[in-house]
Amino acid sequence: MSIDARTALAAPRDLLPPTSELADRLSASPLLIALDIDGTLAPIAPTPQDAAVPPETRQTLEQLAARPNVHVAMVTGRAARDGRQLVGVPNSWTIGNHGAELIDPLGALRVNALAEAFAPVVARAYDSLRPPLSAFAGVFVENKTWTLSVHFRLAKEDDEPDVRRIVSDVAGGSGLRMFEGRKIFELRPPVDITKGTALLELATSLGVLARGRMQGSALYAGDDRTDEDAIESLRALRSTAVTIHVGTATLPDGTHTSAEFLAPDPAALRSLLEWLTSARDEGGPRT
Repeated sequence: MSIDARTALAAPRDLLPPTSELADRLSASPLLIALDIDGTLAPIAPTPQDAAVPPETRQTLEQLAARPNVHVAMVTGRAARDGRQLVGVPNSWTIGNHGAELIDPLGALRVNALAEAFAPVVARAYDSLRPPLSAFAGVFVENKTWTLSVHFRLAKEDDEPDVRRIVSDVAGGSGLRMFEGRKIFELRPPVDITKGTALLELATSLGVLARGRMQGSALYAGDDRTDEDAIESLRALRSTAVTIHVGTATLPDGTHTSAEFLAPDPAALRSLLEWLTSARDEGGPRT
């Protein structure tokens, strides 16, 4: 079954309740379930340290990861080791730093060589950002070695333009790219590495994709602008892949998601994953 141009341009549909069409599209093997963490598995928290994946969600992910021919991957802007520790699901993959890092189910870490080369540049940018941003209450810089995150969720709204200017100036001066998410600015190396490129690479290595064509089933869910890279990469294949945006159809920058389905919150996504767990137990998805 292919997604035609009309479907690709259509407004996102409600994820729940699952339909027979959705069941059919997730029935092939191998199945790759790739999921953002913050805002997708874990509700948005005031700071990254406050985030928590609900025990029920973790249990469901553990059950899925234990199923034959099912691969579970976390795809996050966090450092890979941070994301892996937060979710805590054995036998799973973790793509971190927006695609720059990969941890396999055995815990081995691989860093993309193109991103790794920019570690000194990222370190200097970190040192440049800390002094001016320390003047703003509620703003802090997270150094993830290959990328930087400037968090301002707890800052005064009036301070946002000044914070944006400072981050933009440092990005321009260091040659790093600046991205905006939900109350966060990201500085990343100027290389073509995204959640989308990393996801397709992993899917190919697992046999879910072959020569750019879907051989198994794939599901991706995320809530922020950077997740659109993964969603758009899958949808560009015109495949049976299931793409889900968690939240409303409008992204933080005012644009609209390219995902085919909408889940209103992490709890709704968990319901879908629970349904999928039962489907695999019974040998095929049920509606």
